[in-house]
Amino acid sequence: MTFRHTALVAVIGLVGAIVAAPVPAVAAPASKSPVGVGIVVPLSVPGGADGIISAEELEDYTSPTGLLTRELDALADTSVAIGIDPMIIASIRLLGTSAPESAVAWLAELDEVDNETFALTYADSDLTIGLQAGSKTVVAPTSFDFAIDPTLFAAATDPTPDPDSTPDPTIPVSPTLPTSDTLLEWDHSLGTVAWPRPGTVSKDDLPVLADAGYGTTILSAANVSRAGQNAAAAIVGDLGTVVTDDLLSALFATAIHAQTTEEWQQAVNQLAKGIGATPGRSSSSGASVLLALDRAGFGDATRLRETVNAIDSLNAADLIDFSELVDGPSSRATLVDSPQTAGRIKLVRSMLVAEKADAAFATVADTPVLITGERRIRLLGAMVPNWDRYEGTWGDEIAAFVTESRAIRRSVHVADSSDLIFGDRGFIPISVSNGLDQPVTVYISVRPLSPLLTVESESFELEIEPNSQRRAQIPAVARSNGSVELAVSISTRSDVLVGSTTFVRTSVQAGWETPVTAAFAVLIIGVFVFGIVRSIRRRRRAVIENEPSELPVVDLEDDE
Repeated sequence: MTFRHTALVAVIGLVGAIVAAPVPAVAAPASKSPVGVGIVVPLSVPGGADGIISAEELEDYTSPTGLLTRELDALADTSVAIGIDPMIIASIRLLGTSAPESAVAWLAELDEVDNETFALTYADSDLTIGLQAGSKTVVAPTSFDFAIDPTLFAAATDPTPDPDSTPDPTIPVSPTLPTSDTLLEWDHSLGTVAWPRPGTVSKDDLPVLADAGYGTTILSAANVSRAGQNAAAAIVGDLGTVVTDDLLSALFATAIHAQTTEEWQQAVNQLAKGIGATPGRSSSSGASVLLALDRAGFGDATRLRETVNAIDSLNAADLIDFSELVDGPSSRATLVDSPQTAGRIKLVRSMLVAEKADAAFATVADTPVLITGERRIRLLGAMVPNWDRYEGTWGDEIAAFVTESRAIRRSVHVADSSDLIFGDRGFIPISVSNGLDQPVTVYISVRPLSPLLTVESESFELEIEPNSQRRAQIPAVARSNGSVELAVSISTRSDVLVGSTTFVRTSVQAGWETPVTAAFAVLIIGVFVFGIVRSIRRRRRAVIENEPSELPVVDLEDDE
């Protein structure tokens, strides 16, 4: 007997006690046919920051009294359509041989249920908030390569199995190494169904959902305007939708969460009256309604199975499959434009902008998808509607995502450097640090802010190993002595600037400048001395030329 069957015994006992006090049924008049009642319920867990459920959390969720166990026990083999969160499936498969036994058994039991199923968005993330915040497509996972650990699947990668050997039934079969695609594969019977948060769909969202391949969209009654309300299916423009009955869904939730049997009976009575009063009932064709359980519909205890059985026992109701609602009669409807609040849109837009910057930065790495895949999963985890059920926590979660993005983009940067001394001709040493867990390739650009120095290479390629630092030698030539400030920047192979420009100061000592200056000084002094000597010689020559050529003749005889 599995843990689910054990829990069912307790449920059956409770149902037996309830049968002893029969639920009043609302009998439909003979002229009216029963209302076709479809029910859709999410199979999910509270939002998590990482977008992947840990082994410890899975063990707790799939324990005999865990949340996922209670959910599956309540839903299995009923007419309730189940929207399954792909994060649960992927998280269990990612653990490989280290997955808790209870989680593996739970996943096997989920695979065996007869319910109609479809996939929720990953992590049951808010479907329309990303579109209204600026995303051109539905936000979805891109890669799980960052989370796939081959060592957890080592036993499954034996390339030479013995075809003649008989498997030992006592030895567990090792899981196969998954890929990003196979992690999310599931045989859903309903195909692609979009289920946005109630009252959050705008007129621009539906065409995007259709382009994304969603065949059916579940809308809340407040989000549409219908001329007739006797059918759950509705055509909005050219798109097929199924509209939930919000009032009956609220009564359904009240019954599920009733604390006592008396409260539950009262809630079921109210629900029965509401179903019996559904417009459009006639003897020729019955009306149809869709009941939807809110995303946080499961608490510590649930009376979902008892409530479903109670509805099935009503004369006024006929439980039908979700697919029957979709394919049944429909009415024309128009969408009531209901965009999300400006505050929510602003918060999510900040995450989309950060993720876009992360994707541009990721081109610095040898395997960018290891960065972009993780950031996308992290983004989806932060877009879970349940975060804003508690005041402040959703804003804190978004702030944490943006802060993480900044830290990632700063993990590759020019290392701090002291002032440099540069000679006549040589190399400028520039160090770059890589804080990522994978190699990166950067292109260094050094731009002198003074003509005293010339850099010979405009872009210098540098490969750096994970969590390490490496120095590049940038060739340059000095033109004169002095102090030069260098603007150093690094970019990716896609020419995306990494971080901000770093400024480094260097003292330039041109080796040729001192002797040339001395030679010029000697030359100038020589010219100056030559000029003085020449001037002196000219003056002496002029004096000589002005002296008389003969001495005066003295007549001695006259003296006598």
